Order: sequence, then C-alpha cells, then structure tokens
Amino acid sequence: MLTIYSTDHLLHHGVELKDGAVTSSFEQPLRAETVLARVESSHLGDVISPRSFATSQYCKVHTPRYVAFQEHAWSEWLETGRTCQALPLVWPTPAMPSAAMMPSYIDGKLGFFAMDAGAPINAGTWTAVRGSANSALTGAEVLANGARAAFALCRPPGHHAGREYMGGYCYLNNAAIAAQHAIECGARRVAIIDVDFHHGNGTQDVFYDRPDVLFTSIHGEPSVSYP
Repeated sequence: MLTIYSTDHLLHHGVELKDGAVTSSFEQPLRAETVLARVESSHLGDVISPRSFATSQYCKVHTPRYVAFQEHAWSEWLETGRTCQALPLVWPTPAMPSAAMMPSYIDGKLGFFAMDAGAPINAGTWTAVRGSANSALTGAEVLANGARAAFALCRPPGHHAGREYMGGYCYLNNAAIAAQHAIECGARRVAIIDVDFHHGNGTQDVFYDRPDVLFTSIHGEPSVSYP
C-alpha cells in the first residue's frame, strides 16, 4: 500500500489553552513520526511525498475567506509586532450584533475563525497545513488512478475543521478535501468513517446536507466529551 507523507508537518508545533493553562500542544510532530516509523518497519509499501495543489482546491470545501485567513494569519500577526504563537483572544457569540461580520484586525479574525484555543498559528503552520491537505489530495488521486488502497499520513489533522472554522489542532479538513476531490475524479458517492474518540464535527459540518458523501463518526457522548 502506498503511503503519502510530507515532512512539512515538522514545521508546525504549538501551544494550547487547556485546563486553564497554556501548555505545549498534545498534537506534536512525534505522533506522525511514530506512525511513519511503523509503516516503514512493517514494510507496508512505498512512501512518497504529496504533489502540490492550488489553494483553490481547498476552497471547494472551505470558504475562500477562511482559506485566505489561514494563508495570511501569521504575516498579519507579525505586523502587530508580536512574534509569539497566535491564539484567539475573543470569540464572537450569536448574541453579539456583529457576530456574522468578519473582523478586519488579526485578533478578531483569530476568534472569528476558531472554535477553541487549540489551533495555534506560527511561522510554519500554513506550510504544514498545505502539506497535510496535499497528502490527502494525492491519496485521492492515487485511488482515482486505480490503486486499491492508499494511506495519507496527514498532520496537522483535520476532522474538527469546519467550512469556516479551525479548532482541536485542525485547520483544513483533509478527509473532506479528499472526498470532494474523489467526487470530482468520478466517484458517485464517498463514505467517510471517522473512528477517532472525538466527534468529527468539522466533517459533519461540511457534508451534512449533501447526499453524495456519507459521514459516520464513532465518538464519545457529546454531552461530556469534546467537542
């Protein structure tokens, strides 16, 4: 089985606000490196790098303004004079009259496009995010070209990222982007099976009203388990 893996993920490792404290993120490079080592030691097959895709490919799942925010957030953060990792300061709520209006300032954008403080942005985040999404897209193309199976080793992960929000270590929804590409490559229907303990809320957000993609999620009881 072919594995698609990008070393760009090593450029991203951040912090998170959890249990009232800012700590090093649980989601770190070692997770992907451990999986890659197991793939290689088990001799599952070749490991290749993903090919590059245009950002417009991501906009078929996410809104263009959200993708643009992801691409330019770090440079906008640096323009304020800050060099620490970027995390949201405030989150608009439905009761706020301006909740539906995208802020023009980076501090406002970070909260507007986030569901939690678990998706920090630093200098290498966008490069890593693109490498992850491109791995998923490459995997979809491999299948469309006749392969029986492919493994896209994606980091950062993606299932908490909705059409217009990040969170839970997720920025672009890799599975959703791959499913959309499979449809465009000729698949009539696509099924996504999410076996993570946490609900794949972002993938559900993308496909809830679409009959061509079936999304199923095995997860903890939502009233007590994130998210």
